[in-house]
Amino acid sequence: MVLKALEKSKKCNPHSTTASVQVKERSVEQEDDGILHSCLLLVSKLQRFKSVSGSVASAGAAYGRKPSNMSEPAGEAKLELKQASKEAKESENVAEKYSAMTVSKNSEMNMGDLSAAFSAVPTHKPVKKQIQFVEDKQEFSRFPTKAGRRSLSRSISQSSTDSYSSAASYTDSSDDETSPRDKTQVNSKGSSDFCVKNIKQAEFGRREIEIAEQDMSALISLRKRAQSEKPLAGAKIVGCTHITAQTAVLIETLVALGAQCRWTACNIYSTQNEVAAALSETGVSVFAWKGESEDDFWWCIDRCVNTEGWQPNMILDDGGDLTHWMYKKYPNVFKKIRGIVEESVTGVHRLYQLSKAGKLCVPAMNVNDSVTKQKFDNLYCCRESILDGLKRTTDVMFGGKQVVVCGYGEVGKGCCAALKALGAIVYVTEIDPICALQACMDGFRVVKLNEVIRQVDVIITCTGNKNVVTRDQLDRMKNGSIVCNMGHSNTEIDVASLRTPELTWERVRSQVDHVIWPDGKRVILLAEGRLLNLSCSTVPTFVLSITATTQALALIELYNAPEGRYKQDVYLLPKKMDEYVASLHLATFDAHLTELSDEQAKYLGLNKNGPFKPNYYRYSLAQFDHTTLQNSGLSESPDLEFEYADTDKWASELSELYSYTEGPEFALNRKCFEVEFRTHVADKKWTELDAAQHRAHAMRLLDSLDVIAREKRLKVARAILYMAQGTFAECSSEAEVQHWMRYNIFLLLDVGTFSALVELLNMEIDNSAACSSAVRKPAISLADSTDLRVLLNIMYLMVETIQQDDPADKPEWKIIRETFRAELGSPLFTNEPISVMLFGMVTKFCSGHAPHFPMKKVLLLLWKSILFTLGGFEQLQSIKVRKREDLGLPPLPEDSIRVIRSMRAASPPASASDLIEQQQKRARREHKALIKQDNLDAFNEKDPYKADDSREDEDDNDDNDNSMEAETFPLERDEVMPPPIPHPPSERVSFPKGLPWAPKVREKDIENFLESSRSKFIGYTLGNDTDTVVGLPRPIHESIKTLKQHKYVSIAEIQIAKEEEFQKTPLSGGEEEVEMSPTELLYQGILPSLPQYMIALLKILLAAAPTSKAKTDSINILADVLPEEMPTTVLQSMKLGVDVNRHKEIIVKAISAILLLLLKHFKLNHIYQFEYMAQHLVFANCIPLILKFFNQNIMSYITAKNSISVLDFPYCVVHELPELTAESLEAGDNNQFCWRNLFSCINLLRILNKLTKWKHSRTMMLVVFKSAPILKRALKVKQAMMQLYVLKLLKVQTKYLGRQWRKSNMKTMSAIYQKVRHRLNDDWAYGNGELLRQSNNLDARPWDFQAEECALRANIERFNSRRYDKSHSNPDFLPVDNCLQSVLGQRVDLPEDFQMNYDLWLEREVFSKPISWEELLQ
Repeated sequence: MVLKALEKSKKCNPHSTTASVQVKERSVEQEDDGILHSCLLLVSKLQRFKSVSGSVASAGAAYGRKPSNMSEPAGEAKLELKQASKEAKESENVAEKYSAMTVSKNSEMNMGDLSAAFSAVPTHKPVKKQIQFVEDKQEFSRFPTKAGRRSLSRSISQSSTDSYSSAASYTDSSDDETSPRDKTQVNSKGSSDFCVKNIKQAEFGRREIEIAEQDMSALISLRKRAQSEKPLAGAKIVGCTHITAQTAVLIETLVALGAQCRWTACNIYSTQNEVAAALSETGVSVFAWKGESEDDFWWCIDRCVNTEGWQPNMILDDGGDLTHWMYKKYPNVFKKIRGIVEESVTGVHRLYQLSKAGKLCVPAMNVNDSVTKQKFDNLYCCRESILDGLKRTTDVMFGGKQVVVCGYGEVGKGCCAALKALGAIVYVTEIDPICALQACMDGFRVVKLNEVIRQVDVIITCTGNKNVVTRDQLDRMKNGSIVCNMGHSNTEIDVASLRTPELTWERVRSQVDHVIWPDGKRVILLAEGRLLNLSCSTVPTFVLSITATTQALALIELYNAPEGRYKQDVYLLPKKMDEYVASLHLATFDAHLTELSDEQAKYLGLNKNGPFKPNYYRYSLAQFDHTTLQNSGLSESPDLEFEYADTDKWASELSELYSYTEGPEFALNRKCFEVEFRTHVADKKWTELDAAQHRAHAMRLLDSLDVIAREKRLKVARAILYMAQGTFAECSSEAEVQHWMRYNIFLLLDVGTFSALVELLNMEIDNSAACSSAVRKPAISLADSTDLRVLLNIMYLMVETIQQDDPADKPEWKIIRETFRAELGSPLFTNEPISVMLFGMVTKFCSGHAPHFPMKKVLLLLWKSILFTLGGFEQLQSIKVRKREDLGLPPLPEDSIRVIRSMRAASPPASASDLIEQQQKRARREHKALIKQDNLDAFNEKDPYKADDSREDEDDNDDNDNSMEAETFPLERDEVMPPPIPHPPSERVSFPKGLPWAPKVREKDIENFLESSRSKFIGYTLGNDTDTVVGLPRPIHESIKTLKQHKYVSIAEIQIAKEEEFQKTPLSGGEEEVEMSPTELLYQGILPSLPQYMIALLKILLAAAPTSKAKTDSINILADVLPEEMPTTVLQSMKLGVDVNRHKEIIVKAISAILLLLLKHFKLNHIYQFEYMAQHLVFANCIPLILKFFNQNIMSYITAKNSISVLDFPYCVVHELPELTAESLEAGDNNQFCWRNLFSCINLLRILNKLTKWKHSRTMMLVVFKSAPILKRALKVKQAMMQLYVLKLLKVQTKYLGRQWRKSNMKTMSAIYQKVRHRLNDDWAYGNGELLRQSNNLDARPWDFQAEECALRANIERFNSRRYDKSHSNPDFLPVDNCLQSVLGQRVDLPEDFQMNYDLWLEREVFSKPISWEELLQ
């Protein structure tokens, strides 16, 4: 039968050849005779193998279970079986070689005839591999989407799956070609809920699993330890991983721990059929077999998930396919999942994408980046598998061979160590100086590849890069050199360049090709440049044990974690679990760990039981690869789910009042309250009293505040503070604490506590003894400001709590709230608003007279007082709308708050080189046709930052109705354009839907445009006339019409016009009616000392900025955070460091919020109030200070984790505090960013925008201080609102930065166009810069900038003098009514006294004295 098949193959088209391979010149007859001989030998050996295997069937079990006690006959049979297996494999190689050669000769040959010849032999079917030609589609690419998954040990490239499978399964299926989906199989228990190749292979699969268990002792140990507790009882785990003997040990461990499991394969080639059968036999529902089709793959996943009466609650995934399938097809089931454990790079990347998009609704654990996984997988695994792969494929001896290893990361270190141990001479190539230095210290010579390319015997690439070994270098290699890859996929070696007609490829054995040059030189290429260890060898079971143990622990942790510990995000495996996995494997090596003593643990700040290293600790330099950095958001920052608001959540605002150093004072407050409370109420708790008793005790405390004794007064104040803190000792949850806080604070306010506190605060401010004592002290601590801190704490809690508007509040509480708001903003307390008193504290602190003032608390109270009395951003918007209505102005074109919140973040490149690279890629990808002008609108509407998605590429082709284009001008030229109807809302044309803001044009802009047009076309100007267009061309007419349609009149313009009227006609203008609003009252209060207040705030801001150095701190802002005794342990120092950084961040947050609120409220109240404050901020160097603040790694600042959540109020007073460790302090919280820091950054950018808008001199300050690169770095923060204000600041500078800057920053320019409001006649995108044209443009000269500030200052001073200067210190400038008619015509009512004595007065003073008329006339 074999002979017939061979004859048939020889007759079929013997002259067919393949163009890309040159077949060597040899005798076809000799070749075929050799192949015939080999095939006949193959038949005889396979028959012998069959007979031997039958004779040792009974001995197989003994061999699998008890090899040491195997009987002699069984041992002989084992040797014979081994020999037969070896011969069979050699014969298979011959058949494979024959198959490849025959196909190269005859592409139409039917390989089925040859395979039919061996159908009677129950062993492996011949592998249908062929030499890869240029024209031929590679066989392994038929299933590209499933081939690229990751094994239990490491990621496996798409191109290596077929070769991986060759080592993955030791038995193959039977001859039955029927798909398992079409067969009905039943296991010994009668269950058919599985789908495998052949259930009868279960016994052999069981032996495979038992062998694997011997080298997975740690996982077995975990199984034995936790089996009695059943930590996974109730867990229903659906898994999608490689199904191998090692995975089976993991699955059976999960079942032993109480879980129910259903499993499928993540790779269509890697399944071991016998292992799948063994699992199905034990009752695990497995749906997988080797060689699935694409359709089979998804069918198996669906069968795992979708089964009646069983719903999964945990996912163990490898590659993310199962997660993706459930998320898309079964969203309701997916939402009920308690946790996902993902083991592969691909799957982890998918999870981070879901998390960034806000679509990940379950917590997930990333075990791929755990330390044990990375370390063992890369370094130690590759150290062993590199030799295994090279020996299997080449049988080369390494002693004395010259080997170059490209890359000295974890993989490179492992390869070098293994090769050095065998006596090879190892060279290293490296781009990283640190890794290169490591290689030198390890005894390797670091070279460039070109220096040694002609002399080396072996090249191994392990960089993860592409084109590490190029065709030019391959041409220069010596004959017999070996080239292989241990790095990323098949990109490191330029294999594509070797597939050319002049080179001959010869497949000499599986995964080994000889590439032959025309001169006869041969280079041995292994696995066609794919991963060597996964293609040509196997991975040690011990490594898989580490990964499997990690996965099991992650599942246990996620399943048993209390609600709230893990949010809907992706988490790394806790360091303590990493250490536990490592400890389980130490027993294999009989290793014994040293234990810390109590003294040593205290000294290091560690828990005796671990974790022993912080999260940032790097066990090796290469541990944090690009993937880890990307996943943690350090290489490319993620979109920040941040919603801008007036304040953070109430709980966060409460917690930020206290520093962690104040923690012990919570218990002291409670003690003071209980002492007072028990003297009056002995048998009840505070929460058990009725309202009358509550009020009575509050009144008693208020009366006790009036005592003279300072110590007694402080204790009473602490008792009141404990009430304001919610009497937390009697509460069981944080919500309950907040409830009683609200109740107690309204009670305290109702009985008049706040007024008493203000009086006490005034006393403390004026306490000269305390001030002088603090001035003399070398170091200020918390103890110096105890009284002030207690009072400020109570006042802050009252203001912050009452300003929170709760719809569930009682009606009387709402009345109290509005009354308190009015009182807080009016000068009822000490004849000035409370805010003015607090401003006074700030200046006194900065002047050095009161260094003990707790500035953080003062600033927080000041911020919340201003916010409560004046209103936040929602109130600002409503005030603006009301004022525009009162002034008869049209409504705002859009709601700015809504627009900003709907914006999406953009991703401008960090440098020009990034942009050029992107443009080159785009040019290579596609060449678009030229776009007609008519289509530009539609083109510009597309968001340039949207991801390339075919679903989003559907252009909206609806024709936009453009009324301006449809309207034609009359033939005759209008002499005067009719003025438009004043501010009709319908006149504003709709703006393009792709742009968020409606364009705005000032009246001044229209005037400038008309004047320049008139001087250009006609040669005359008309001043402020915006209607006459005589002599101007029609395009100018249309331009004027468009500008007027978008004309926007601001409140400030009306206020300036009115002020000019008052200045022109101070008498006939009448008295100005000034509304005494809270803003006006505050301005009047701070006006006399406003410059000092601004300087003081900026000095504190400078001291709190992270960019400030210690030597520049002119003031000590840490008085209310430093303890009396400095820390003595590492842990205490770390805690204090976190506290100090947090303290500074809160101060920056408060000052930025105060300045922004004041600027916005003053601008609405009167533009000159705003300008007065802004000018003093500029004079105090606010602009360079803010730029200095942003001249840091702003992403690090925004993602800083300077908080210890377990010490935050009210958590710390309700729950039992865990033992703090250095690890927990380093870990911080799990938030993506720090809310307060992002809030501060946005506020500072808004302040900078307020100060520079329409001010040329201040814009030039931005240019002179080189703010553009600083601001561009801030664009890396992917938050839309922050990017908007950065882009605004860049827009005002673009004309001064020059054409080259604009050309190299086109992505940024595009972002400005997309997100910033348009001024229709602004030349920001193409202007040449006024500085470059100083000789022609007088506006650009420096003295004109100074004149601009001076003119503004003069206007401000006139405004302040007219409205607020009531003293009239200089009578010469008083207005005098010197009109004769008004004076004579005025009726004067004379008093009775005067009428009675008038005659007497005339007699004495007039008639009796001579009059000197000449003297009078002079």
